[in-house]
Amino acid sequence: RLSEGPPTAMGSLYHEKQVSLLCGVHALNTLLQGPYFTANDLRDIAAEFDQRERDLMKEAGVDSADFLRYMAEDSGNAAVDGNFSIQVLTKALDVWNVDCVPVTGTTHSEALVNPTDEVAFLCNLDQHWFAVRKTATASPTVHAEAFACGDGGWWNFNSTLPAPQPIGTTYLSAFLAQLREERYSIFAVRGNLPDEFRRFGDGGEHGRWVTVDEAAALNRESDRVKAAGRARNIASNMLAKLGAGGWGTIAVPASVAARGGVVGVTTGGGAANADEDAELQAAIAASLGGGDT
Repeated sequence: RLSEGPPTAMGSLYHEKQVSLLCGVHALNTLLQGPYFTANDLRDIAAEFDQRERDLMKEAGVDSADFLRYMAEDSGNAAVDGNFSIQVLTKALDVWNVDCVPVTGTTHSEALVNPTDEVAFLCNLDQHWFAVRKTATASPTVHAEAFACGDGGWWNFNSTLPAPQPIGTTYLSAFLAQLREERYSIFAVRGNLPDEFRRFGDGGEHGRWVTVDEAAALNRESDRVKAAGRARNIASNMLAKLGAGGWGTIAVPASVAARGGVVGVTTGGGAANADEDAELQAAIAASLGGGDT
Protein backbone atom coordinates (compact mmCIF):
# COMPACT_ATOMS: atom_id res chain seq x y z
CA ARG A 1 0.00 0.00 0.00
CA LEU A 2 1.23 3.47 -0.85
CA SER A 3 1.87 5.92 1.93
CA GLU A 4 -0.58 8.81 1.95
CA GLY A 5 1.57 11.46 3.62
CA PRO A 6 5.10 12.77 3.83
CA PRO A 7 7.70 10.74 5.68
CA THR A 8 7.89 11.15 9.42
CA ALA A 9 11.16 9.20 9.61
CA MET A 10 13.92 7.93 7.37
CA GLY A 11 12.79 5.22 5.00
CA SER A 12 10.34 6.93 2.62
CA LEU A 13 10.80 8.17 -0.93
CA TYR A 14 8.72 10.61 -2.94
CA HIS A 15 7.70 9.40 -6.40
CA GLU A 16 5.49 10.70 -9.20
CA LYS A 17 4.05 8.50 -11.96
CA GLN A 18 4.07 9.75 -15.55
CA VAL A 19 1.10 11.92 -16.56
CA SER A 20 0.89 13.12 -20.17
CA LEU A 21 4.29 14.70 -20.94
CA LEU A 22 4.64 16.33 -17.52
CA CYS A 23 7.92 14.53 -16.88
CA GLY A 24 9.63 17.90 -16.33
CA VAL A 25 7.33 18.49 -13.35
CA HIS A 26 7.86 14.93 -12.12
CA ALA A 27 11.64 15.24 -12.49
CA LEU A 28 11.79 18.45 -10.46
CA ASN A 29 9.52 17.20 -7.69
CA THR A 30 11.31 13.88 -7.29
CA LEU A 31 14.64 15.71 -7.39
CA LEU A 32 13.39 17.93 -4.55
CA GLN A 33 11.55 15.02 -2.87
CA GLY A 34 8.20 16.74 -2.52
CA PRO A 35 5.33 18.23 -4.57
CA TYR A 36 6.89 21.69 -4.90
CA PHE A 37 5.83 22.46 -8.47
CA THR A 38 2.73 22.09 -10.63
CA ALA A 39 2.52 22.26 -14.41
CA ASN A 40 1.06 25.76 -14.10
CA ASP A 41 4.09 26.94 -12.13
CA LEU A 42 6.41 25.84 -14.92
CA ARG A 43 4.11 27.24 -17.61
CA ASP A 44 4.34 30.64 -15.91
CA ILE A 45 8.14 30.48 -15.99
CA ALA A 46 8.05 29.38 -19.63
CA ALA A 47 5.73 32.29 -20.48
CA GLU A 48 8.27 34.72 -19.00
CA PHE A 49 11.01 33.28 -21.19
CA ASP A 50 8.73 33.42 -24.22
CA GLN A 51 7.97 37.10 -23.57
CA ARG A 52 11.66 37.96 -23.22
CA GLU A 53 12.42 36.19 -26.48
CA ARG A 54 9.59 38.03 -28.27
CA ASP A 55 10.89 41.35 -26.98
CA LEU A 56 14.35 40.55 -28.32
CA MET A 57 12.99 39.47 -31.70
CA LYS A 58 10.93 42.66 -31.96
CA GLU A 59 14.12 44.68 -32.02
CA ALA A 60 14.65 43.44 -35.59
CA GLY A 61 11.21 44.83 -36.49
CA VAL A 62 7.78 43.27 -36.24
CA ASP A 63 7.66 42.94 -40.03
CA SER A 64 11.05 41.23 -40.31
CA ALA A 65 11.25 37.68 -41.63
CA ASP A 66 12.94 36.52 -38.43
CA PHE A 67 10.21 37.92 -36.19
CA LEU A 68 7.39 36.52 -38.34
CA ARG A 69 9.10 33.12 -38.43
CA TYR A 70 9.56 33.18 -34.65
CA MET A 71 5.91 34.08 -34.05
CA ALA A 72 4.79 31.22 -36.32
CA GLU A 73 6.75 28.67 -34.30
CA ASP A 74 5.60 26.93 -31.14
CA SER A 75 7.17 27.88 -27.82
CA GLY A 76 10.62 26.44 -27.30
CA ASN A 77 10.11 26.58 -23.53
CA ALA A 78 6.80 24.76 -23.05
CA ALA A 79 5.14 22.36 -25.45
CA VAL A 80 1.36 22.15 -25.65
CA ASP A 81 1.47 18.61 -24.27
CA GLY A 82 3.50 19.60 -21.21
CA ASN A 83 7.20 19.26 -22.02
CA PHE A 84 9.52 21.98 -20.64
CA SER A 85 13.01 23.16 -21.59
CA ILE A 86 16.11 22.91 -19.41
CA GLN A 87 16.14 26.67 -18.90
CA VAL A 88 12.64 26.46 -17.40
CA LEU A 89 13.69 23.67 -15.03
CA THR A 90 16.88 25.50 -14.10
CA LYS A 91 15.01 28.73 -13.42
CA ALA A 92 12.59 26.86 -11.17
CA LEU A 93 15.55 25.68 -9.08
CA ASP A 94 16.95 29.21 -8.68
CA VAL A 95 15.12 29.67 -5.39
CA TRP A 96 17.49 27.12 -3.82
CA ASN A 97 20.56 28.45 -5.64
CA VAL A 98 20.81 25.10 -7.37
CA ASP A 99 22.53 24.87 -10.76
CA CYS A 100 22.16 22.30 -13.53
CA VAL A 101 25.50 21.80 -15.27
CA PRO A 102 25.68 19.79 -18.52
CA VAL A 103 28.17 16.95 -18.15
CA THR A 104 27.82 15.01 -21.39
CA GLY A 105 30.14 17.31 -23.33
CA THR A 106 33.87 17.78 -22.88
CA THR A 107 33.45 20.06 -19.87
CA HIS A 108 32.51 18.85 -16.38
CA SER A 109 32.77 15.24 -17.58
CA GLU A 110 34.45 14.40 -14.27
CA ALA A 111 30.94 14.15 -12.88
CA LEU A 112 30.43 10.97 -14.88
CA VAL A 113 33.77 9.55 -13.75
CA ASN A 114 33.07 10.20 -10.05
CA PRO A 115 29.28 10.54 -9.91
CA THR A 116 29.08 9.82 -6.19
CA ASP A 117 30.72 13.21 -5.59
CA GLU A 118 27.59 14.86 -6.99
CA VAL A 119 24.24 15.60 -5.35
CA ALA A 120 21.96 14.46 -8.14
CA PHE A 121 21.46 14.34 -11.91
CA LEU A 122 18.71 15.42 -14.31
CA CYS A 123 18.55 13.29 -17.46
CA ASN A 124 16.81 14.12 -20.73
CA LEU A 125 16.20 12.34 -24.03
CA ASP A 126 13.91 13.93 -26.59
CA GLN A 127 10.86 14.92 -24.51
CA HIS A 128 11.51 12.88 -21.38
CA TRP A 129 13.11 14.08 -18.13
CA PHE A 130 13.87 12.17 -14.97
CA ALA A 131 15.96 12.59 -11.82
CA VAL A 132 18.65 10.39 -10.29
CA ARG A 133 19.75 11.38 -6.80
CA LYS A 134 21.05 10.24 -3.47
CA THR A 135 18.62 10.37 -0.58
CA ALA A 136 18.87 9.70 3.13
CA THR A 137 16.98 6.46 2.48
CA ALA A 138 18.93 3.32 1.60
CA SER A 139 17.91 -0.09 0.36
CA PRO A 140 19.08 -2.79 2.81
CA THR A 141 19.98 -5.03 -0.14
CA VAL A 142 21.27 -2.79 -2.96
CA HIS A 143 22.85 -0.28 -0.55
CA ALA A 144 23.77 -2.85 2.10
CA GLU A 145 27.02 -1.22 3.22
CA ALA A 146 25.53 2.28 3.36
CA PHE A 147 22.42 0.92 5.09
CA ALA A 148 24.55 -0.71 7.77
CA CYS A 149 26.33 2.58 8.38
CA GLY A 150 23.10 4.61 8.47
CA ASP A 151 24.02 6.33 5.21
CA GLY A 152 21.74 6.95 2.22
CA GLY A 153 21.68 5.55 -1.31
CA TRP A 154 21.21 6.52 -4.95
CA TRP A 155 17.81 6.07 -6.61
CA ASN A 156 16.34 6.25 -10.10
CA PHE A 157 13.16 8.36 -9.93
CA ASN A 158 12.09 7.90 -13.56
CA SER A 159 8.35 8.63 -13.68
CA THR A 160 7.81 5.74 -16.13
CA LEU A 161 8.70 3.36 -13.28
CA PRO A 162 6.04 2.19 -10.80
CA ALA A 163 8.30 3.25 -7.92
CA PRO A 164 11.87 4.47 -7.34
CA GLN A 165 14.57 1.91 -8.15
CA PRO A 166 17.79 1.70 -6.10
CA ILE A 167 21.13 2.09 -7.87
CA GLY A 168 24.20 0.57 -6.27
CA THR A 169 27.13 2.93 -5.72
CA THR A 170 29.47 0.80 -7.83
CA TYR A 171 26.87 0.61 -10.62
CA LEU A 172 26.10 4.34 -10.76
CA SER A 173 28.91 5.15 -13.21
CA ALA A 174 27.85 2.34 -15.54
CA PHE A 175 24.21 3.43 -15.31
CA LEU A 176 25.06 7.00 -16.36
CA ALA A 177 27.44 5.74 -19.05
CA GLN A 178 24.60 3.68 -20.50
CA LEU A 179 22.36 6.75 -20.57
CA ARG A 180 25.10 8.66 -22.34
CA GLU A 181 25.46 5.83 -24.86
CA GLU A 182 21.72 6.13 -25.49
CA ARG A 183 22.30 9.83 -26.25
CA TYR A 184 20.72 11.23 -23.09
CA SER A 185 21.69 14.74 -22.05
CA ILE A 186 22.84 14.60 -18.43
CA PHE A 187 23.00 17.57 -16.06
CA ALA A 188 24.74 17.50 -12.69
CA VAL A 189 22.62 19.19 -10.03
CA ARG A 190 24.86 21.27 -7.81
CA GLY A 191 23.83 23.13 -4.71
CA ASN A 192 21.92 22.45 -1.51
CA LEU A 193 18.66 20.66 -2.14
CA PRO A 194 15.85 21.42 0.33
CA ASP A 195 15.41 19.51 3.55
CA GLU A 196 12.54 17.12 4.19
CA PHE A 197 9.29 18.33 2.64
CA ARG A 198 6.66 19.34 5.20
CA ARG A 199 4.47 21.87 3.43
CA PHE A 200 1.56 19.56 2.58
CA GLY A 201 -0.02 16.53 4.19
CA ASP A 202 -0.21 14.52 0.96
CA GLY A 203 1.74 13.86 -2.19
CA GLY A 204 0.30 16.66 -4.27
CA GLU A 205 -1.50 16.10 -7.56
CA HIS A 206 0.59 13.25 -8.96
CA GLY A 207 2.85 11.92 -6.20
CA ARG A 208 3.01 9.51 -3.30
CA TRP A 209 5.52 8.59 -0.63
CA VAL A 210 6.60 4.97 -0.64
CA THR A 211 8.74 3.02 1.78
CA VAL A 212 11.69 0.98 0.54
CA ASP A 213 9.67 -2.21 0.97
CA GLU A 214 6.70 -0.74 -0.92
CA ALA A 215 8.96 0.40 -3.75
CA ALA A 216 10.51 -3.07 -4.00
CA ALA A 217 7.09 -4.74 -4.06
CA LEU A 218 5.75 -2.38 -6.74
CA ASN A 219 8.80 -2.96 -8.94
CA ARG A 220 8.59 -6.74 -8.49
CA GLU A 221 4.93 -6.75 -9.47
CA SER A 222 5.68 -4.64 -12.53
CA ASP A 223 8.44 -7.06 -13.54
CA ARG A 224 6.07 -10.00 -13.07
CA VAL A 225 3.42 -8.44 -15.30
CA LYS A 226 6.00 -7.61 -17.97
CA ALA A 227 7.39 -11.15 -17.85
CA ALA A 228 3.93 -12.65 -18.25
CA GLY A 229 3.34 -10.38 -21.24
CA ARG A 230 6.64 -11.43 -22.78
CA ALA A 231 5.72 -15.08 -22.30
CA ARG A 232 2.40 -14.58 -24.08
CA ASN A 233 4.11 -12.75 -26.94
CA ILE A 234 6.78 -15.44 -27.25
CA ALA A 235 4.16 -18.18 -27.32
CA SER A 236 2.09 -16.34 -29.92
CA ASN A 237 5.09 -15.68 -32.14
CA MET A 238 6.36 -19.24 -31.89
CA LEU A 239 2.95 -20.65 -32.75
CA ALA A 240 2.77 -18.38 -35.78
CA LYS A 241 6.24 -19.49 -36.86
CA LEU A 242 5.45 -23.18 -36.47
CA GLY A 243 2.30 -22.79 -38.50
CA ALA A 244 -1.12 -24.31 -38.15
CA GLY A 245 0.21 -27.83 -38.63
CA GLY A 246 2.77 -27.77 -35.84
CA TRP A 247 1.22 -26.15 -32.83
CA GLY A 248 -0.50 -29.27 -31.60
CA THR A 249 2.82 -30.94 -30.81
CA ILE A 250 4.08 -28.27 -28.42
CA ALA A 251 4.44 -29.48 -24.85
CA VAL A 252 4.39 -26.60 -22.37
CA PRO A 253 4.32 -27.40 -18.65
CA ALA A 254 0.87 -26.51 -17.38
CA SER A 255 2.21 -24.45 -14.47
CA VAL A 256 4.43 -22.40 -16.79
CA ALA A 257 1.62 -21.85 -19.28
CA ALA A 258 -0.78 -20.81 -16.52
CA ARG A 259 1.65 -18.30 -15.03
CA GLY A 260 2.25 -16.83 -18.46
CA GLY A 261 -1.44 -16.57 -19.28
CA VAL A 262 -0.91 -18.96 -22.24
CA VAL A 263 -3.99 -20.98 -23.16
CA GLY A 264 -4.71 -23.47 -25.90
CA VAL A 265 -1.18 -24.91 -25.92
CA THR A 266 -1.33 -28.68 -25.39
CA THR A 267 1.01 -31.64 -25.11
CA GLY A 268 1.49 -33.53 -28.34
CA GLY A 269 3.62 -36.25 -29.85
CA GLY A 270 6.10 -36.32 -32.68
CA ALA A 271 9.75 -35.40 -32.94
CA ALA A 272 9.64 -33.09 -35.97
CA ASN A 273 9.17 -29.98 -33.88
CA ALA A 274 11.19 -31.02 -30.83
CA ASP A 275 13.67 -28.16 -31.19
CA GLU A 276 10.88 -25.63 -31.55
CA ASP A 277 9.06 -27.15 -28.59
CA ALA A 278 12.14 -26.87 -26.41
CA GLU A 279 12.79 -23.32 -27.57
CA LEU A 280 9.25 -22.25 -26.73
CA GLN A 281 9.30 -23.88 -23.30
CA ALA A 282 12.67 -22.38 -22.44
CA ALA A 283 11.65 -18.92 -23.66
CA ILE A 284 8.46 -18.89 -21.63
CA ALA A 285 10.16 -20.22 -18.51
CA ALA A 286 13.01 -17.72 -18.83
CA SER A 287 10.71 -14.77 -19.29
CA LEU A 288 8.81 -15.79 -16.17
CA GLY A 289 11.92 -16.06 -14.07
CA GLY A 290 12.61 -19.72 -14.74
CA GLY A 291 11.13 -23.10 -13.93
CA ASP A 292 8.15 -24.00 -11.82
CA THR A 293 9.46 -22.65 -8.50
